[in-house]
Amino acid sequence: MDDNLNGNVARLLDCFNRGKSAAPKSVQKEKTKDVQKEKTKDVVSTSYGQSSGNIQYTSSSSLKQLTDLEASPTPTKRHQKNHGKQISPGVFYGSPDGKPSKKPPQLLRLLHEIRKDLIEQNDLPPRVAVWATFPRQDQAIQFAESHVNVSLFCYQDHVNGQRRFLATTYEELWRRYKSMDHKYRHHYEIIQEGSPCHLYFDLEFSRSLNVEANGVAMVDLLLSVVSDSMFDIYGLQFETDWTIELDSSTTEKFSRHLIIHVPNAAFKDNSHVGAFVGEICARIARLREIDTKFKELYTLKGDSCAESRSELFLDSAVYTRNRCFRLPLSSKAGKNSFLLPTDRFKCKDMSEYQIFMESLICRIDSNCERLLTFDTEAVGSRGGITDIGLAVDHVKHQKRTISSCTSGKSPFPALDAFVESVASVGNVPGIGIALYCEP
Repeated sequence: MDDNLNGNVARLLDCFNRGKSAAPKSVQKEKTKDVQKEKTKDVVSTSYGQSSGNIQYTSSSSLKQLTDLEASPTPTKRHQKNHGKQISPGVFYGSPDGKPSKKPPQLLRLLHEIRKDLIEQNDLPPRVAVWATFPRQDQAIQFAESHVNVSLFCYQDHVNGQRRFLATTYEELWRRYKSMDHKYRHHYEIIQEGSPCHLYFDLEFSRSLNVEANGVAMVDLLLSVVSDSMFDIYGLQFETDWTIELDSSTTEKFSRHLIIHVPNAAFKDNSHVGAFVGEICARIARLREIDTKFKELYTLKGDSCAESRSELFLDSAVYTRNRCFRLPLSSKAGKNSFLLPTDRFKCKDMSEYQIFMESLICRIDSNCERLLTFDTEAVGSRGGITDIGLAVDHVKHQKRTISSCTSGKSPFPALDAFVESVASVGNVPGIGIALYCEP
Protein backbone atom coordinates (compact mmCIF):
# COMPACT_ATOMS: atom_id res chain seq x y z
CA MET A 1 0.00 0.00 0.00
CA ASP A 2 1.34 3.40 -0.95
CA ASP A 3 2.81 5.40 1.97
CA ASN A 4 1.18 8.60 0.70
CA LEU A 5 -2.24 6.97 1.03
CA ASN A 6 -1.45 6.05 4.64
CA GLY A 7 -0.44 9.63 5.38
CA ASN A 8 -3.44 11.15 3.61
CA VAL A 9 -5.93 8.93 5.44
CA ALA A 10 -4.36 9.65 8.82
CA ARG A 11 -4.22 13.38 8.11
CA LEU A 12 -7.83 13.50 6.91
CA LEU A 13 -8.97 11.52 9.94
CA ASP A 14 -7.06 13.92 12.18
CA CYS A 15 -8.73 16.88 10.56
CA PHE A 16 -12.19 15.44 11.19
CA ASN A 17 -11.32 14.64 14.81
CA ARG A 18 -10.23 18.25 15.41
CA GLY A 19 -13.08 19.71 13.39
CA LYS A 20 -11.19 21.71 10.75
CA SER A 21 -10.58 21.47 7.06
CA ALA A 22 -7.55 19.79 5.56
CA ALA A 23 -4.43 21.89 5.01
CA PRO A 24 -3.60 23.19 1.53
CA LYS A 25 -1.86 20.79 -0.82
CA SER A 26 1.42 22.68 -0.55
CA VAL A 27 1.42 22.23 3.22
CA GLN A 28 0.38 18.61 2.83
CA LYS A 29 3.36 17.93 0.58
CA GLU A 30 5.74 19.45 3.12
CA LYS A 31 4.23 17.36 5.93
CA THR A 32 4.40 14.23 3.79
CA LYS A 33 8.11 14.85 3.22
CA ASP A 34 8.65 15.22 6.98
CA VAL A 35 6.78 11.99 7.69
CA GLN A 36 8.79 10.15 5.05
CA LYS A 37 12.01 11.45 6.59
CA GLU A 38 10.92 10.08 9.96
CA LYS A 39 10.13 6.69 8.42
CA THR A 40 13.71 6.34 7.20
CA LYS A 41 14.99 6.51 10.76
CA ASP A 42 14.56 2.79 11.40
CA VAL A 43 18.01 2.02 12.77
CA VAL A 44 19.87 4.15 15.28
CA SER A 45 23.40 3.18 16.34
CA THR A 46 25.28 4.63 19.25
CA SER A 47 28.24 3.72 21.43
CA TYR A 48 28.05 2.42 24.96
CA GLY A 49 30.81 3.96 27.04
CA GLN A 50 34.01 4.80 25.20
CA SER A 51 34.40 2.41 22.28
CA SER A 52 33.18 -0.36 24.53
CA GLY A 53 30.13 -1.54 22.66
CA ASN A 54 27.82 -1.17 19.72
CA ILE A 55 24.07 -0.73 20.16
CA GLN A 56 21.35 -0.84 17.53
CA TYR A 57 17.67 -0.08 18.06
CA THR A 58 15.45 -1.14 15.18
CA SER A 59 11.87 0.14 15.12
CA SER A 60 9.03 -0.53 12.69
CA SER A 61 7.00 2.56 13.42
CA SER A 62 5.49 3.80 10.15
CA LEU A 63 1.96 2.82 11.14
CA LYS A 64 2.45 3.58 14.80
CA GLN A 65 3.06 7.16 13.76
CA LEU A 66 -0.42 7.19 12.27
CA THR A 67 -1.87 6.07 15.59
CA ASP A 68 0.14 8.67 17.49
CA LEU A 69 -0.95 11.31 15.00
CA GLU A 70 -4.59 10.63 15.75
CA ALA A 71 -4.11 10.35 19.51
CA SER A 72 -1.87 13.43 19.92
CA PRO A 73 -2.34 15.92 17.05
CA THR A 74 0.39 18.49 16.54
CA PRO A 75 -0.74 21.91 17.83
CA THR A 76 -1.34 24.57 15.18
CA LYS A 77 0.33 27.99 15.20
CA ARG A 78 -2.90 29.51 16.40
CA HIS A 79 -2.91 27.22 19.43
CA GLN A 80 0.72 28.02 20.12
CA LYS A 81 -0.08 31.75 20.23
CA ASN A 82 -2.68 31.09 22.92
CA HIS A 83 -0.15 29.32 25.11
CA GLY A 84 -0.68 30.37 28.73
CA LYS A 85 -4.17 31.79 28.10
CA GLN A 86 -7.44 30.22 29.12
CA ILE A 87 -8.99 28.33 26.21
CA SER A 88 -12.66 27.46 26.09
CA PRO A 89 -13.68 23.81 25.74
CA GLY A 90 -15.23 24.61 22.38
CA VAL A 91 -11.90 25.78 21.01
CA PHE A 92 -9.87 23.04 22.71
CA TYR A 93 -12.08 20.16 21.62
CA GLY A 94 -13.75 21.65 18.56
CA SER A 95 -12.71 23.77 15.62
CA PRO A 96 -10.03 26.50 15.84
CA ASP A 97 -12.77 29.12 15.52
CA GLY A 98 -14.58 27.84 18.59
CA LYS A 99 -17.57 26.65 16.61
CA PRO A 100 -19.04 23.20 17.23
CA SER A 101 -17.51 20.85 14.70
CA LYS A 102 -19.79 19.02 12.35
CA LYS A 103 -18.47 15.53 11.73
CA PRO A 104 -20.50 13.47 9.28
CA PRO A 105 -20.81 10.17 11.19
CA GLN A 106 -20.89 8.01 8.07
CA LEU A 107 -17.74 9.55 6.59
CA LEU A 108 -15.93 9.43 9.93
CA ARG A 109 -16.84 5.77 10.32
CA LEU A 110 -15.62 5.10 6.80
CA LEU A 111 -12.28 6.76 7.54
CA HIS A 112 -11.83 4.58 10.62
CA GLU A 113 -12.55 1.44 8.59
CA ILE A 114 -10.11 2.45 5.84
CA ARG A 115 -7.38 3.15 8.34
CA LYS A 116 -8.00 -0.18 10.07
CA ASP A 117 -7.80 -2.04 6.75
CA LEU A 118 -4.54 -0.30 5.84
CA ILE A 119 -2.95 -1.34 9.12
CA GLU A 120 -4.04 -4.95 8.67
CA GLN A 121 -2.82 -5.08 5.06
CA ASN A 122 0.58 -3.64 5.86
CA ASP A 123 0.91 -5.91 8.91
CA LEU A 124 3.58 -3.77 10.51
CA PRO A 125 3.10 -3.92 14.28
CA PRO A 126 5.28 -1.60 16.37
CA ARG A 127 8.53 -3.32 17.25
CA VAL A 128 11.77 -2.32 18.90
CA ALA A 129 14.64 -4.75 18.50
CA VAL A 130 17.81 -4.26 20.51
CA TRP A 131 21.20 -5.56 19.43
CA ALA A 132 24.11 -4.44 21.62
CA THR A 133 27.57 -6.03 21.77
CA PHE A 134 30.24 -5.55 24.42
CA PRO A 135 33.80 -6.74 25.05
CA ARG A 136 33.10 -7.48 28.72
CA GLN A 137 30.33 -9.42 30.42
CA ASP A 138 29.70 -6.85 33.16
CA GLN A 139 28.95 -4.20 30.53
CA ALA A 140 26.39 -6.45 28.88
CA ILE A 141 24.78 -7.24 32.25
CA GLN A 142 24.54 -3.55 33.12
CA PHE A 143 22.91 -2.81 29.78
CA ALA A 144 20.43 -5.71 30.06
CA GLU A 145 19.36 -4.65 33.54
CA SER A 146 18.28 -1.25 32.20
CA HIS A 147 16.23 -2.66 29.31
CA VAL A 148 13.01 -4.69 29.31
CA ASN A 149 12.88 -8.14 27.69
CA VAL A 150 16.59 -8.14 26.90
CA SER A 151 18.61 -11.32 27.51
CA LEU A 152 22.32 -12.07 27.54
CA PHE A 153 24.36 -14.16 25.12
CA CYS A 154 27.93 -14.41 23.96
CA TYR A 155 29.65 -15.57 20.81
CA GLN A 156 33.14 -16.56 19.74
CA ASP A 157 35.13 -15.04 16.92
CA HIS A 158 35.38 -17.58 14.12
CA VAL A 159 39.12 -17.00 13.63
CA ASN A 160 40.64 -16.51 17.08
CA GLY A 161 37.85 -17.81 19.36
CA GLN A 162 37.72 -14.57 21.38
CA ARG A 163 34.41 -14.07 23.15
CA ARG A 164 32.18 -11.02 22.85
CA PHE A 165 28.98 -10.44 24.79
CA LEU A 166 25.58 -9.68 23.34
CA ALA A 167 22.38 -8.17 24.76
CA THR A 168 19.28 -8.66 22.63
CA THR A 169 15.79 -10.10 22.54
CA TYR A 170 15.05 -13.73 21.73
CA GLU A 171 13.18 -12.87 18.55
CA GLU A 172 15.87 -10.53 17.24
CA LEU A 173 18.56 -13.12 17.96
CA TRP A 174 16.65 -15.76 16.01
CA ARG A 175 15.96 -13.36 13.12
CA ARG A 176 19.70 -12.89 12.59
CA TYR A 177 20.82 -16.33 13.72
CA LYS A 178 18.67 -18.29 11.25
CA SER A 179 20.14 -16.50 8.23
CA MET A 180 23.74 -16.78 9.43
CA ASP A 181 26.18 -19.13 7.73
CA HIS A 182 26.28 -22.18 10.00
CA LYS A 183 30.09 -22.23 10.14
CA TYR A 184 30.04 -18.86 11.92
CA ARG A 185 27.57 -19.93 14.60
CA HIS A 186 29.53 -20.08 17.85
CA HIS A 187 26.85 -18.72 20.19
CA TYR A 188 26.06 -19.30 23.86
CA GLU A 189 23.25 -18.35 26.20
CA ILE A 190 24.34 -16.73 29.47
CA ILE A 191 22.41 -18.25 32.36
CA GLN A 192 22.28 -15.05 34.35
CA GLU A 193 22.66 -15.14 38.11
CA GLY A 194 19.33 -14.97 39.94
CA SER A 195 17.19 -15.56 36.83
CA PRO A 196 14.53 -18.30 36.77
CA CYS A 197 15.50 -21.12 34.45
CA HIS A 198 14.72 -24.66 33.37
CA LEU A 199 16.39 -27.85 34.51
CA TYR A 200 19.37 -28.67 32.28
CA PHE A 201 22.18 -31.21 31.98
CA ASP A 202 25.50 -31.34 30.14
CA LEU A 203 26.39 -35.00 29.45
CA GLU A 204 29.68 -36.21 28.02
CA PHE A 205 32.29 -38.95 28.05
CA SER A 206 35.26 -40.10 26.01
CA ARG A 207 34.45 -42.90 23.60
CA SER A 208 38.02 -44.16 23.52
CA LEU A 209 38.11 -44.58 27.32
CA ASN A 210 34.59 -46.02 27.49
CA VAL A 211 34.27 -48.30 24.48
CA GLU A 212 31.33 -50.29 25.87
CA ALA A 213 29.34 -47.28 27.09
CA ASN A 214 25.91 -46.86 25.51
CA GLY A 215 25.15 -43.15 25.61
CA VAL A 216 21.48 -43.40 24.65
CA ALA A 217 20.77 -46.03 27.33
CA MET A 218 22.64 -43.93 29.87
CA VAL A 219 20.47 -40.89 29.09
CA ASP A 220 17.31 -42.98 29.56
CA LEU A 221 18.57 -44.32 32.89
CA LEU A 222 19.43 -40.82 34.09
CA LEU A 223 15.94 -39.60 33.19
CA SER A 224 14.43 -42.42 35.26
CA VAL A 225 16.31 -41.07 38.29
CA VAL A 226 15.16 -37.55 37.45
CA SER A 227 11.59 -38.83 37.30
CA ASP A 228 11.79 -40.45 40.73
CA SER A 229 13.44 -37.37 42.21
CA MET A 230 10.80 -35.05 40.77
CA PHE A 231 8.04 -37.11 42.33
CA ASP A 232 9.71 -37.62 45.71
CA ILE A 233 10.78 -34.00 46.17
CA TYR A 234 8.13 -31.96 44.36
CA GLY A 235 5.28 -34.41 43.89
CA LEU A 236 5.49 -34.00 40.09
CA GLN A 237 4.82 -36.84 37.66
CA PHE A 238 7.67 -36.55 35.17
CA GLU A 239 7.02 -37.00 31.44
CA THR A 240 9.77 -37.61 28.89
CA ASP A 241 7.98 -35.20 26.53
CA TRP A 242 9.20 -32.40 28.81
CA THR A 243 12.74 -33.05 27.50
CA ILE A 244 14.64 -31.30 24.73
CA GLU A 245 17.64 -33.46 23.70
CA LEU A 246 20.48 -31.94 21.67
CA ASP A 247 23.50 -33.87 20.41
CA SER A 248 26.99 -32.82 19.27
CA SER A 249 28.73 -36.18 19.57
CA THR A 250 31.75 -37.12 17.49
CA THR A 251 33.69 -40.35 16.98
CA GLU A 252 35.92 -39.31 19.90
CA LYS A 253 33.36 -37.93 22.33
CA PHE A 254 29.75 -38.46 23.37
CA SER A 255 28.14 -35.07 24.08
CA ARG A 256 24.51 -34.18 24.71
CA HIS A 257 22.46 -31.43 26.33
CA LEU A 258 19.14 -32.00 28.07
CA ILE A 259 16.73 -29.14 28.80
CA ILE A 260 13.65 -30.15 30.80
CA HIS A 261 10.54 -27.93 30.84
CA VAL A 262 8.32 -28.59 33.84
CA PRO A 263 4.81 -27.43 32.78
CA ASN A 264 3.82 -24.08 34.30
CA ALA A 265 6.96 -24.04 36.44
CA ALA A 266 10.66 -23.21 36.48
CA PHE A 267 13.51 -23.33 38.95
CA LYS A 268 14.17 -20.18 40.95
CA ASP A 269 17.66 -19.87 39.43
CA ASN A 270 20.48 -22.13 38.32
CA SER A 271 21.94 -22.40 41.82
CA HIS A 272 18.76 -24.28 42.81
CA VAL A 273 19.09 -26.36 39.64
CA GLY A 274 22.66 -27.23 40.67
CA ALA A 275 21.51 -28.19 44.17
CA PHE A 276 18.79 -30.42 42.74
CA VAL A 277 21.27 -32.06 40.35
CA GLY A 278 23.57 -32.61 43.33
CA GLU A 279 20.74 -34.52 45.00
CA ILE A 280 20.33 -36.62 41.85
CA CYS A 281 24.06 -37.44 41.89
CA ALA A 282 23.82 -38.48 45.53
CA ARG A 283 20.86 -40.74 44.73
CA ILE A 284 22.75 -42.40 41.89
CA ALA A 285 25.69 -43.03 44.23
CA ARG A 286 23.35 -44.73 46.73
CA LEU A 287 21.57 -46.71 44.02
CA ARG A 288 24.87 -47.98 42.66
CA GLU A 289 25.43 -49.83 45.92
CA ILE A 290 22.05 -51.57 45.53
CA ASP A 291 21.66 -52.08 41.78
CA THR A 292 24.69 -52.61 39.53
CA LYS A 293 22.95 -51.13 36.48
CA PHE A 294 23.54 -47.65 37.87
CA LYS A 295 27.28 -48.23 37.57
CA GLU A 296 26.74 -47.68 33.85
CA LEU A 297 26.30 -43.97 34.55
CA TYR A 298 29.93 -43.76 35.67
CA THR A 299 32.58 -43.34 33.00
CA LEU A 300 36.34 -43.03 32.88
CA LYS A 301 37.64 -39.50 32.49
CA GLY A 302 41.17 -38.38 31.81
CA ASP A 303 43.77 -38.06 29.09
CA SER A 304 44.65 -41.73 29.10
CA CYS A 305 43.60 -45.04 30.63
CA ALA A 306 46.48 -44.90 33.12
CA GLU A 307 45.34 -41.48 34.42
CA SER A 308 41.60 -42.07 34.16
CA ARG A 309 39.15 -41.87 37.03
CA SER A 310 35.54 -43.00 37.35
CA GLU A 311 32.99 -40.19 37.48
CA LEU A 312 29.37 -39.59 36.57
CA PHE A 313 28.96 -38.71 32.92
CA LEU A 314 27.16 -35.46 33.75
CA ASP A 315 29.10 -32.23 34.19
CA SER A 316 28.34 -30.69 37.59
CA ALA A 317 30.34 -27.51 36.84
CA VAL A 318 27.71 -25.91 34.56
CA TYR A 319 25.63 -24.47 37.41
CA THR A 320 27.87 -21.56 38.35
CA ARG A 321 26.65 -17.97 38.05
CA ASN A 322 26.48 -16.34 34.61
CA ARG A 323 27.38 -19.63 32.98
CA CYS A 324 27.64 -19.85 29.19
CA PHE A 325 25.67 -22.72 27.65
CA ARG A 326 25.91 -23.45 23.93
CA LEU A 327 22.91 -22.68 21.75
CA PRO A 328 21.38 -25.23 19.37
CA LEU A 329 22.78 -25.22 15.81
CA SER A 330 26.09 -23.82 17.12
CA SER A 331 29.56 -25.31 17.32
CA LYS A 332 32.57 -24.34 19.39
CA ALA A 333 35.05 -22.13 17.55
CA GLY A 334 37.49 -24.31 15.64
CA LYS A 335 35.20 -27.36 15.87
CA ASN A 336 32.81 -28.91 13.36
CA SER A 337 30.44 -30.65 15.79
CA PHE A 338 27.15 -28.73 15.82
CA LEU A 339 24.59 -29.04 18.59
CA LEU A 340 21.59 -30.57 16.82
CA PRO A 341 18.25 -31.97 18.01
CA THR A 342 17.78 -35.70 18.22
CA ASP A 343 14.59 -37.35 17.00
CA ARG A 344 13.57 -38.28 20.55
CA PHE A 345 11.28 -36.87 23.22
CA LYS A 346 9.92 -33.34 22.61
CA CYS A 347 12.06 -32.74 19.51
CA LYS A 348 10.17 -35.24 17.36
CA ASP A 349 7.53 -32.90 15.95
CA MET A 350 9.08 -29.47 16.35
CA SER A 351 10.25 -26.91 13.81
CA GLU A 352 13.72 -25.42 13.86
CA TYR A 353 12.34 -22.21 15.35
CA GLN A 354 10.49 -24.09 18.10
CA ILE A 355 13.56 -26.14 18.96
CA PHE A 356 15.66 -22.99 19.21
CA MET A 357 13.19 -21.24 21.50
CA GLU A 358 12.50 -24.29 23.66
CA SER A 359 16.24 -24.86 24.12
CA LEU A 360 16.74 -21.45 25.75
CA ILE A 361 17.25 -22.18 29.43
CA CYS A 362 16.21 -18.76 30.76
CA ARG A 363 13.24 -18.30 28.44
CA ILE A 364 10.26 -18.79 30.73
CA ASP A 365 6.74 -19.10 29.33
CA SER A 366 4.12 -16.54 30.28
CA ASN A 367 2.02 -19.30 31.88
CA CYS A 368 4.70 -20.08 34.47
CA GLU A 369 2.97 -20.09 37.86
CA ARG A 370 5.44 -21.81 40.23
CA LEU A 371 9.11 -21.65 41.12
CA LEU A 372 10.92 -24.81 42.23
CA THR A 373 13.54 -24.46 44.94
CA PHE A 374 16.03 -26.79 46.58
CA ASP A 375 17.71 -25.87 49.87
CA THR A 376 20.82 -27.92 50.64
CA GLU A 377 20.91 -26.66 54.25
CA ALA A 378 17.28 -27.42 55.13
CA VAL A 379 16.42 -30.22 57.53
CA GLY A 380 14.03 -32.86 56.23
CA SER A 381 12.34 -31.97 52.95
CA ARG A 382 14.70 -29.67 51.07
CA GLY A 383 12.62 -29.13 47.95
CA GLY A 384 9.84 -26.59 47.69
CA ILE A 385 7.36 -25.03 45.26
CA THR A 386 6.58 -21.32 45.56
CA ASP A 387 3.77 -19.48 43.84
CA ILE A 388 5.45 -17.13 41.37
CA GLY A 389 3.33 -14.22 42.57
CA LEU A 390 4.64 -14.65 46.11
CA ALA A 391 8.17 -14.95 44.78
CA VAL A 392 7.82 -11.66 42.88
CA ASP A 393 6.38 -9.98 45.99
CA HIS A 394 9.39 -11.21 47.97
CA VAL A 395 11.79 -9.70 45.44
CA LYS A 396 9.89 -6.42 45.51
CA HIS A 397 10.04 -6.44 49.32
CA GLN A 398 13.81 -6.93 49.18
CA LYS A 399 14.11 -3.97 46.82
CA ARG A 400 12.06 -1.84 49.23
CA THR A 401 14.32 -2.50 52.21
CA ILE A 402 16.22 0.77 51.76
CA SER A 403 13.47 2.77 50.13
CA SER A 404 12.14 4.39 53.33
CA CYS A 405 14.46 7.38 53.51
CA THR A 406 14.17 10.85 55.00
CA SER A 407 16.36 13.88 54.51
CA GLY A 408 18.53 15.06 57.38
CA LYS A 409 20.00 13.26 60.34
CA SER A 410 18.79 10.06 61.96
CA PRO A 411 16.88 9.76 65.26
CA PHE A 412 20.14 8.60 66.92
CA PRO A 413 22.36 11.61 67.76
CA ALA A 414 25.22 9.47 69.09
CA LEU A 415 25.36 7.49 65.86
CA ASP A 416 25.29 10.69 63.80
CA ALA A 417 28.16 12.15 65.82
CA PHE A 418 30.22 8.99 65.30
CA VAL A 419 29.62 8.95 61.53
CA GLU A 420 30.56 12.63 61.23
CA SER A 421 33.72 12.14 63.29
CA VAL A 422 34.82 9.28 61.05
CA ALA A 423 34.17 11.40 57.95
CA SER A 424 36.27 14.28 59.30
CA VAL A 425 39.98 14.66 58.49
CA GLY A 426 42.00 16.44 61.19
CA ASN A 427 40.44 19.81 62.02
CA VAL A 428 38.61 19.87 58.68
CA PRO A 429 35.00 18.74 59.13
CA GLY A 430 33.74 15.99 56.91
CA ILE A 431 30.57 15.82 54.89
CA GLY A 432 27.42 16.16 56.96
CA ILE A 433 24.59 13.63 57.01
CA ALA A 434 22.15 14.47 54.24
CA LEU A 435 19.95 11.35 54.16
CA TYR A 436 18.81 8.70 56.61
CA CYS A 437 17.26 5.39 55.47
CA GLU A 438 15.40 2.89 57.60
CA PRO A 439 15.80 -0.81 56.71
